[in-house]
Amino acid sequence: MDFDFTFVVTGATVDDQDAVDALRDTCDALLARAGGTDLLSITWPGDCAVRAALEAASAARAAVPRLRVRRLDRDLVGIHEIAERTGRSRQNVAQWAAGARKAQGAPFPAAEGTVGRSQAWLWSEVNRWLAAYGLDDGAAHPTREEMAEIDVALAGRVSLTFRFAATTGFQEGRQRVIDELRNRHINRFLGILAGFEGTTDEHGDHVLVVADGREPARGVMERVAQFPHDVVLVTETDQFTVTVLASRGPDRSGRVVPVPGTATVGEWLRQIRDFPHATFAVEGDDCHAEESARIQWQLAIAA
Repeated sequence: MDFDFTFVVTGATVDDQDAVDALRDTCDALLARAGGTDLLSITWPGDCAVRAALEAASAARAAVPRLRVRRLDRDLVGIHEIAERTGRSRQNVAQWAAGARKAQGAPFPAAEGTVGRSQAWLWSEVNRWLAAYGLDDGAAHPTREEMAEIDVALAGRVSLTFRFAATTGFQEGRQRVIDELRNRHINRFLGILAGFEGTTDEHGDHVLVVADGREPARGVMERVAQFPHDVVLVTETDQFTVTVLASRGPDRSGRVVPVPGTATVGEWLRQIRDFPHATFAVEGDDCHAEESARIQWQLAIAA
């Protein structure tokens, strides 16, 4: 089943052509603006509206990392909008709402409220009522209860932002790691991150440094050291590995283990397993220099 969602978003607008193109090409999603609010319309498959909504929000964030998916837009409609969407006259719609026509079936949904002097309804409820007469829009929409659940889930949702070392030539391997994360480990991974606070940036996103296990460790270590907080290193060597790393704070053991300048990420991770309480610096770097990449292991999870 395909569900239609309209999210209230921030961080990207319809005037941001790069965001518009990325969302259209990656998710077939549309950015719009109505009443001073930025909206994202997207259709997503699933057997559960809540799960489909969260997957759609994640896909949009992956396409445009600065995008923030805040909540669902309720899509309130009046007599005029219902008439336009069904191709019927306003008089017909007013008669439906009053129970003067099609009264033999289920009653017309109760109004959600009033805007000025006019009543307004949830389109999702009106659409379900119209389905009995073949006048619906053909799309599946979340119920009122599902909308509330989706909003709560979005409010407490774990958000991710992907970062990479400056080293070039490893894009394909990094994408394999991201695909592995999304396709096989994402639920467990998000559950683990929900208990972390130290790996988030100023936007509240957990920072993931994604690396191909064969790329140089130096570049990844330097990238990790650029953040003023802990980060999560996600890679795949002989197995899919998640490692929380810190480049700030006092050394726990006073021991600095040199990482060979030619070492790969996979080789460095093996060193971390051998010396779990040490601090790591690239061999030849001044380990006590402020600008050196000095990394400590915090936690490792293998899948």
